[in-house]
Amino acid sequence: MMPQRRIELLDSFRSIAILCVMLFHFTDRGPTVFPYGDFYGHIFGFGYLGVEFFFMISGFVISYTLANTANLLSFYRNRFSRLFPPMLLCSVITFIVIGVLDNHNLCSDAHQVKNLLPSLTFISPTIWTLLTGVDFHWLNGSYWSLWPEIQFYVISSGLYFLSKKHFLRNMLVAGIVTSFIKYIPVYFLNNHVQYLQTHDSIAFFTGWRTWDEAFNITFFIGWFMPGVVFYYLYAGFRFKGHIFIAICSLIMPFCLLRDIRVFFADSFGTMLAGCLLMFALFLLMIYRKKYLIFLEYPFLTRIGVISYTIYLIHEDIGVLLINKYGKYLGDWSALSPFIIIIIATGFAELSYRFYEKRASVFLKRLLSKRRAVIANSQ
Repeated sequence: MMPQRRIELLDSFRSIAILCVMLFHFTDRGPTVFPYGDFYGHIFGFGYLGVEFFFMISGFVISYTLANTANLLSFYRNRFSRLFPPMLLCSVITFIVIGVLDNHNLCSDAHQVKNLLPSLTFISPTIWTLLTGVDFHWLNGSYWSLWPEIQFYVISSGLYFLSKKHFLRNMLVAGIVTSFIKYIPVYFLNNHVQYLQTHDSIAFFTGWRTWDEAFNITFFIGWFMPGVVFYYLYAGFRFKGHIFIAICSLIMPFCLLRDIRVFFADSFGTMLAGCLLMFALFLLMIYRKKYLIFLEYPFLTRIGVISYTIYLIHEDIGVLLINKYGKYLGDWSALSPFIIIIIATGFAELSYRFYEKRASVFLKRLLSKRRAVIANSQ
């Protein structure tokens, strides 16, 4: 077990990821949404890869966290105590701000109070729709990435506390198998053309999409897996007999680039360069940390510390504010994204300093006491 300490370079990586995501959301929505139109073109079009970078960082961090966690209940208590307070605050603020300011229904999902349920439970709207028959959506578009994170937590923590000794092997195999599961519906579709011509094809495609959205970890676990491998390299683990599956896990993101290219209509070269840059940053952190000293500035690492809250608050409110008020900057309207980034960062800093840390401590104590009461009553 490694000594528990915060790895500052990972916070710097988070700051890079969140800045990429924000710049993407605030510049790549078409000329009719923002007052500066196509001013930025697609210069920040690669920014969506910031989410994949977050997944890779999470693979590293969760492996690190599990190695320093006593049991499964402690892991979930700590995760919930960290994730829920910012989600509660940002969801409520988003709902209120959008309800008050969004006269043109630009962010339609954030107007519906029912959509607070998926956000506050971290469970996909598709799952809630299947369970209740009510049509749910994420309150904020950015929240979709929380569901793959939760699924990864369940898989990784279950495997770790099932067998700590064989966690690496089991996690790598589970990651590869899970990644291939997504091809099952595609195979079924391609081999049942006759069925689609003679039966209810709409129902079939609806079921296929439901599978896709309900278990989207199959499309993203390939980004978590290199993070797991990089953690073990960082910890000095010698792969030996696991070298083959480790290599397979490292190349999984490159196999997923095709799926992302189809969705974003982006160039393969841009995506490949982004993926290689992520790998390079991790490898430099592990083997040549001195080359990343420029990323260790306190301001940059601080943005990484509060990046979760920035992520939760920025998209719908930021897009709405730029759409509604950016025009008042006139010829300087193109500065709107950077103004919103500063505002979102300032909000996240205040939230983390005066609310989140205290709420997290309170929840941990509350859940620990509840566990103790349950244990004593048995």
